[in-house]
Amino acid sequence: MVRILITGITGFIGTHLNELLLQKGYDVYGISNSVSKKSISKISLLDKNNLDLFFQKNKFDIVIHLASIIDSKDPMKIFNNNFFSTMNLLFACRKYNITNFIFASSHAVYGRTQYLPIDERHPTNPQSSYAICKLMEENLCRFFQYQFNLNTIILRITSVYGCKQDKSKLIPKLIINSNHKKNIILNKYKNGFQIMDIIHVNDVCNSILCCLQNIKNSGVYNIATGSSINVKEIGEILKEIHPIKISVKSLPVETNHFFYDTSKSRKNLKFKSQIRLKNQLPEIFSGYQNH
Repeated sequence: MVRILITGITGFIGTHLNELLLQKGYDVYGISNSVSKKSISKISLLDKNNLDLFFQKNKFDIVIHLASIIDSKDPMKIFNNNFFSTMNLLFACRKYNITNFIFASSHAVYGRTQYLPIDERHPTNPQSSYAICKLMEENLCRFFQYQFNLNTIILRITSVYGCKQDKSKLIPKLIINSNHKKNIILNKYKNGFQIMDIIHVNDVCNSILCCLQNIKNSGVYNIATGSSINVKEIGEILKEIHPIKISVKSLPVETNHFFYDTSKSRKNLKFKSQIRLKNQLPEIFSGYQNH
């Protein structure tokens, strides 16, 4: 049985991924900053001594690294936590002969869009401390691959939605506002409503499952639907489920549009997004009824 370690196992993606991999018969262990229970150890990835002891006691075939800080007003906190956590984990993999590493990066590394759809060859020009750090971590993964033969798959994951997501994210925010009968304001920019590519968390988990099934196909991959939707269309879909009032605010600036070429992940990982927002919104909506 393949034994897998997931960092960030109690997070949004990690929780769903744990359920999926257990269903598929994998032997799953996790590391979390906040929770300690069966098969999940409470360990900080910044604590090299405890991390070393953990890897001494447990043998893994594959590490899936999801853990990271996303929202922080302190850029140094993001750099210190995310970069050094990844570095400590990679050194542990090298020391304890773990040969396969899956890293959850972000589409944010691309920065300002230069052409659409965005493929993996698109220039990277990250605009936030989180995105800059993700790109640094990608380069660290590449270094360990080239220097120490650590087989590495890097996933540039687009914006994710799904049940039990943090209330500050776009879809939950729209739903909660509609529950409170608040007027939903959508921004219209100089270059139109923002075009985006958003993916359901179950699709993301399935993409990681595809990585496990094609583990030797190392490289960088866009994890997205490969199709576009704009915020007005999202509002209209929500309106079909629940009567809401939508108003438009025009802004004299341009926004960044993004959707992705997923042909590489379809070819090498055998992954194709199956879930569409319109089919999932009723279930997501019901999960926020009491908010």
